[in-house]
Amino acid sequence: MAPLTRRFSESVDLRRVQWVSHAILIVLLLLTIIPVLLLLLFSFKNNTQFFSQRFEITLPLYVNNYTRAWNADIGKYMLNSLIYTVGSVTLTLVPASLSAYVFARLRFYGKEVLFYMVLGLLMIPGVLTLIPSFILIIDLKLLSTRWAFWLPYAAGGQAFAILVLRTSFAGLPEDLFESARVDGAREIRIFWSIVLPLSLPILGTLALLQANVIWNDLIWPLTINTNPELKPVMAGLMIFTGIFRTEYGPLFAGYVLASLPMIVLFAFTSRLFIRGLMSGAIRM
Repeated sequence: MAPLTRRFSESVDLRRVQWVSHAILIVLLLLTIIPVLLLLLFSFKNNTQFFSQRFEITLPLYVNNYTRAWNADIGKYMLNSLIYTVGSVTLTLVPASLSAYVFARLRFYGKEVLFYMVLGLLMIPGVLTLIPSFILIIDLKLLSTRWAFWLPYAAGGQAFAILVLRTSFAGLPEDLFESARVDGAREIRIFWSIVLPLSLPILGTLALLQANVIWNDLIWPLTINTNPELKPVMAGLMIFTGIFRTEYGPLFAGYVLASLPMIVLFAFTSRLFIRGLMSGAIRM
């Protein structure tokens, strides 16, 4: 009877663990979905409904909030954000992947010291670099240009990208590199033909993380840009926020429209994102 009792007890404990796990997942799911539902709800209200019946479904639904948001050049601002995101991600991953390969696979004097100096940059909060970066942009005469977006974003993402990619590259089998060198392949050919194809999941993961940060950034665009034609989408949505009055319906409708590209991007690349997380490349 003892083995049967033990098995029954283990089965009950396993079910309790499963119930607790499911309950935690449900709570986390609700915490994720409820803000999205509230965003959609607010986007169909006018200011009177927003202040008096904020959390209720009210009629009529102000669908024209989306028209007003789109007519406020949200499409142009979204295109600007796309240009900044693609350019910054490219300028981040290309040099970071080359640097990571050097740190992971080449031997030279002072490599570890230099790598730990790069890691030290991760300990500097981004807010502390805001003013120095702004002064540098002014000195380089890049204020209110696209380069004022691309270069700081690319520089700010280098340290983390190098850390992740270096760990990933170092975990690749050494036999692949030895075989390629025996066949006469140079380092750049090894990097292009072996390392990059095997590292696409982690490169995609880094690209998604970087793109999400750039797309949703507000402080830096407001700091270095005074040209309305170069506004990214988050700064462009400030058109509905005034000193004395804020149009909450069109503002939330603009947030919905602005979030659609990121939702579509994650929907079509979620498998790549999960592969990158599960590859173990970001584990130290």
